Amino acid sequence: MENCNKITKYVYKQLDSIFTSKGGKKMKKYIRNTIVLTLALSLVGCGVAKPEKEAIEEQIMEQIEESNDLVETKIISPLPITIDMNQLDNCTVAVSFEEGDAYVDDTGIMRLDVTVYTYDLYDMVDISLLEEGDTIVIRNQEVHVTSLERNDLGLVSLNGGEENGGYDLFTDNSGVYYEMGFNDTKAYYPLGEATIRVSVDFEFYDNSDLEAGEKIYYPGDFLIKDAGIQYDFRVDNTTIVIEDGQIIAMNRVYTP
Repeated sequence: MENCNKITKYVYKQLDSIFTSKGGKKMKKYIRNTIVLTLALSLVGCGVAKPEKEAIEEQIMEQIEESNDLVETKIISPLPITIDMNQLDNCTVAVSFEEGDAYVDDTGIMRLDVTVYTYDLYDMVDISLLEEGDTIVIRNQEVHVTSLERNDLGLVSLNGGEENGGYDLFTDNSGVYYEMGFNDTKAYYPLGEATIRVSVDFEFYDNSDLEAGEKIYYPGDFLIKDAGIQYDFRVDNTTIVIEDGQIIAMNRVYTP
């Protein structure tokens, strides 16, 4: 009985050090050691009455379960955004706009009002280390990962995947992952609005109609009603190319 009391006191001493420790990185090791100690106590038996023994084991297991909140988790953030809304000088960006957003100002310069979008990119290594219980920042929101599934095609489904209110991350083996939305498109979100000068050499390449083939339009076509332009400029089909602060080209692609 004396040996049993010593063992019991030792176990509680170890538990106290475990659950008051600030060593987050070592917490998993502590929990593992706790389980070993619990098993040792159970195996020794040492003449403890069964009700008392069960009560001790139950208390230890409750402390182990409560310690789950102490296990260190990761916060995965996307790579830095490369688009600077205050300096849209030389870049290609996804945009949306409506009829009437192209106009000539009082100085005779043609401008285009657009909403600029981006999407999150994640380092492939970070996503490979992502686990249930971690947190990932998606579209500026922290998301707690409650479930995670991977397949051989590079798809990582979080919290049930996009079809179930969660998120899908995909990689094309370029070293990064991105969030995938409906119709396998990138999950864009708005960065802000901008008014950008349109170059006199601007060309719009319209490939939105597969049957009609590519059509090319010029700045003046956006200023008249009967140029034949269909106003369906969305983030998932339209990009503009900016050089030296001016739009030199626009591309619109077919989307299902």
